[in-house]
Amino acid sequence: MPIKEVYAPLKSAELFKDWASKQKKGRPRKRPHSFEESVPHKVFHAGLNDIISGKGLVNAQLVAWRHFHTDAKGNHALVEIKIGEKEDEHILQEAHFGPMALDHKSLLPKLKELKKLKDEDFELAYLRIFALRINTIWLRADQRDNDFFIPIAPCFNGFVAGQLYSSPDFLKLAQGAAQRFYQNNQARSREDDDFKGG
Repeated sequence: MPIKEVYAPLKSAELFKDWASKQKKGRPRKRPHSFEESVPHKVFHAGLNDIISGKGLVNAQLVAWRHFHTDAKGNHALVEIKIGEKEDEHILQEAHFGPMALDHKSLLPKLKELKKLKDEDFELAYLRIFALRINTIWLRADQRDNDFFIPIAPCFNGFVAGQLYSSPDFLKLAQGAAQRFYQNNQARSREDDDFKGG
């Protein structure tokens, strides 16, 4: 199961390269990052209404590109370049350092060993569903029904960090969590109304 090589837009790649060069106290990097080093991948956000309604991730929005970085001392980072509102606008958003970045990158070789993933090539992506506190690696197949997900710790709503979920299993859990979230918010809203009225 090779990860499909998907390259970030030039402006995102340039911002990442500029950020990386500054991590070495101003000394520019002499060689370019290879795909295997930086593994540029898309970041998507999904809305709660689509999850509740059963639409799944058809409307998930591409919001950023992420790049892996390892400096000369072996420190790991995930660098996120946000896509702006204007066409072809990219903004350096944040860098995540430490074990989380290493955990993400170290997952890639492990994916090749999973039998369920042997028959197809996948595009590596990252998905956030903020309201449900879901952060997951999203392995995107040519058909959305063939996608797989690997949640990242800390996990909530019944998800297990590092476990491989098929698209139907992932969406079923997410939909249940979204419905509970909606019901809890409705109940809180009624309690607030009762409190104000009482």
